[in-house]
Amino acid sequence: MDCRNEFFIIRIPDTGSIHEAVRIIADAGITVTRCHFNRSIDPKTAFVSVRGSSDGCHRAMQALSEQGYLQSEIRYPKSIRFTVIVPDIPGTLHRILMILDNYKAEITSLAFDNRGKNPDRLSIAVRVRDTSQTEELLDAIRAHYQLEIDGYDCGDDESDGCLFYQRYAERVRAILGETADPYLVDLLNQFSHIAQQLTEYGEEYETTLEQILQNGRRLAETSGDGFFADVQKIPITNGIWLYCFQLPGGGSIFVIDTPTGRIMVDTGYGIYHNDVMQMFRYYGLDGAPGFTRIILTHGDTDHCGAAGYFEAPVWTHEGTWNVIKTNNRAYGACSEDLVFEQVYTVMINLFARMHPPVQVNLFPPPSGEKVGAFPLLCRFEENGISGEIIEGYGGHQHGMVYLLCRELGLLFTSDTILNLKHLTPDRSQYNGFAVYLVRSVNVNPDLVRNERKDLMNVATDLDAGLQKKGNRLIICCGHGPVSTLENGDLIPLGTIESYRHIT
Repeated sequence: MDCRNEFFIIRIPDTGSIHEAVRIIADAGITVTRCHFNRSIDPKTAFVSVRGSSDGCHRAMQALSEQGYLQSEIRYPKSIRFTVIVPDIPGTLHRILMILDNYKAEITSLAFDNRGKNPDRLSIAVRVRDTSQTEELLDAIRAHYQLEIDGYDCGDDESDGCLFYQRYAERVRAILGETADPYLVDLLNQFSHIAQQLTEYGEEYETTLEQILQNGRRLAETSGDGFFADVQKIPITNGIWLYCFQLPGGGSIFVIDTPTGRIMVDTGYGIYHNDVMQMFRYYGLDGAPGFTRIILTHGDTDHCGAAGYFEAPVWTHEGTWNVIKTNNRAYGACSEDLVFEQVYTVMINLFARMHPPVQVNLFPPPSGEKVGAFPLLCRFEENGISGEIIEGYGGHQHGMVYLLCRELGLLFTSDTILNLKHLTPDRSQYNGFAVYLVRSVNVNPDLVRNERKDLMNVATDLDAGLQKKGNRLIICCGHGPVSTLENGDLIPLGTIESYRHIT
């Protein structure tokens, strides 16, 4: 008999509703695997996950719907309160009121006084007859003025369902836009699930939900006009240059620029792609000879999320390809079945606009050779550069690889060796979101310690050999600046310049 997992968002009209909803589920012959209800947060909404046959799940859904218990869509708040920052220009108020009229918005309150404490702030509360147009109305005002959402109200009609989860869904939608609509019900359930699980680790349920929103807002705020990067441009040899672009959130992008073509190692978040291409144009990396190879070190979206935008062949490990296809960053690890790993992947891939390639080239299995303690997968030649692809242990993520270019003295360590000491404070704060939501960014924390030690031994041996020739090993970390080793410490190499779009 087939078995599936399903979830229901239950509307709670009275105190006996949970009992009745569970009875309906039991009568359908399926098993409740999770339940969450907290009257102090939202007295009208409960989450119930079940497991059972497809037919049983369908019968339960029908019965719950007939009794009025099933929520199959997110109903938005009836009234929205917002503040518009208005310039001291004649006709401003009239222009805003005309926009409201165009959307048949009913004004429930309005306050403005340019001789008061906040002379540039217009506070408005409105009801929109067609709630699907609420965001369109706000965008119409945003096109001319700065706007801040203050909150949502239900008025006196509680049946409109303007409760915690409806308000939360609207905040998620404010980050993701209309692309979120098909996923909102599922996202509410998943975000509630991760928040419920993290209470077992001492975290507050509502704090976790807020952390999720902060993660999404951070990515949205640092794209477009808010985008910035720290850039290192390092001469290597014979017209070959190494570029490191530390993006606002997540991992770095590396470009090996040669006279005959470019190799990219990792692509950054999809949400930053347009910004990255504008930055590439600034540094002359957008034209001929172009990118001839893209190497993805692992499947976290901050390292592979924009790979689908490029035409160059993409190369990666089979494990990384499975991480991408299963939408679970813990695929192939001991933490694969943990809810917060699965939900975090769904969340960050949506917030970061994950755009994976349609197809990839897979590195072959281990060749039998080793680099230090690590299996060598293959060697390649590209644009006059010799590279070795080394397989990691899977401590940070299954399928992680390292790239070694011996002749150039370059070692790309991905997220196994990081220069966190020299991260800027805002990047360190952003990295904290992932640590909070998945407890550890490493899918196998015990394994990663030995992996980091063994990779550092490889780096130390390579550096010692290069020093005999008057050179140094350049370590390209997944996070933090390109560095060299000094008494076991990672020291940033060369000049780090700040990039912002020219406006």
